[in-house]
Amino acid sequence: MLSSEDTDLLCRVDADTPMGKMMRQYWLPFGYSWEYEKDDQPQRIRLLGEDLIVWRSSEGELAVTQPNCPHRGVNFFYGRNEESGIRCAYHGWKFDVTGQCVEMPNEPAESNFKYKVKIKSYRCADFGGVAWVYMGADQLNLPQIPQFEWGLLPEENVNHAQKIVYECNWMQALEGELDSTHVYFLHRRLDPSDSPRFGLYHNDMRAKFHIVDKEYGFTYGAERTELDGNTYWRTTQFLFPFYGMFPAQDGVVPLSIYVPIDDYHTLHMGIWWKPSGPMEGTRRPSALLADELGALAPGVGPMKDEQHGKFFSHWWPKAAPDSDFLVNALAKKTKNMTGIPTVRLQDSAVIHSMGPIMDRTKEHLGTTDASIIRARRSLIRAAVAFDKEGKMPPGSENPQKYFVRSCATILEPNLKWEDALEDWHNCKTNEFPRLLSESNRPFQERILPNQ
Repeated sequence: MLSSEDTDLLCRVDADTPMGKMMRQYWLPFGYSWEYEKDDQPQRIRLLGEDLIVWRSSEGELAVTQPNCPHRGVNFFYGRNEESGIRCAYHGWKFDVTGQCVEMPNEPAESNFKYKVKIKSYRCADFGGVAWVYMGADQLNLPQIPQFEWGLLPEENVNHAQKIVYECNWMQALEGELDSTHVYFLHRRLDPSDSPRFGLYHNDMRAKFHIVDKEYGFTYGAERTELDGNTYWRTTQFLFPFYGMFPAQDGVVPLSIYVPIDDYHTLHMGIWWKPSGPMEGTRRPSALLADELGALAPGVGPMKDEQHGKFFSHWWPKAAPDSDFLVNALAKKTKNMTGIPTVRLQDSAVIHSMGPIMDRTKEHLGTTDASIIRARRSLIRAAVAFDKEGKMPPGSENPQKYFVRSCATILEPNLKWEDALEDWHNCKTNEFPRLLSESNRPFQERILPNQ
């Protein structure tokens, strides 16, 4: 368990908190590049407890700026994104992507007042089809964006599987990603002989954990014994500050992103990629749910109609606390553990049920929670070290360290998992170690994104 003080330190992300200060040393992904078109309607976002406006200039430059005009405080959401700047609707003051005021049409022509007015503007970039912002204090000397493999591959090799607003704290969402033993409970199909369309299954629901610290966070291997005596390994990456790479299967690598919107909301994005060639299916999030009772669809299903007045207004899911995550009682009774129609929504339901911020003073962690404990300790330690000593947090100055993968495979029992998987983990080969679909397993697990 954690004390209430450590829980606050871990979970609170406003600009004056240790974790919030640390988070601002990283580039933050917040959307898809295609969402923000040239000279289009400004959009509301919130990151690390700060309300912001995002827009793209006539030249294609992405801009993230303060939401209110410094003249009379009118929100730029109602302004015009036009001719290389954003113009306030009230008196026409116009600002460029750097935040500099470039026009004050209601001031005398001879006035130089516009040169003295500037709004807060954060540096932005597009990488891998994703929009990124850097909210650190030093806007001149920027680190490089994390060099994830998917950002360097052809776009046909990449699937942007989901984007969703969670109504809970970022850390409990991330902890679910790092928890390997929940997989064969929460996402379980009731009948092992059923198709993997209805959920996952493994005969050994326990796991032995092996954690290895890395410069960017840590890698862990969850070890299980197969019925034939071989070893099933599920390797997961935790990458600072909010990335979880759950086990890759059959050559497809997943990444989950949990960006803190504020203390009580999280922006989750999911990206899948295939190093060896094009992905099947669509490239963008699917809104479809399965027609068959109890069958699990990829992604998070349909979104609600635009949530006017809210941040990330297009990304609030229909499967949410106010709909009980679309639980189907008959599917729960006959097909899978929860009756909730996708794996990601099953995750969403349990993390929401913990409350906006989980009370960690009341939990009882076991040996299989080792990765969660390690992640909490490393995040708290890094936040305090930056706050008190100015020590840069893991990975913030080494973006090339993010060029890694995860794995789910079968190895002979005498093989050392780190040695056997080193080339795959470090992107030195595109040959997957051993496809689960080619093994002699009596059950299959795979649910591909958008297929």
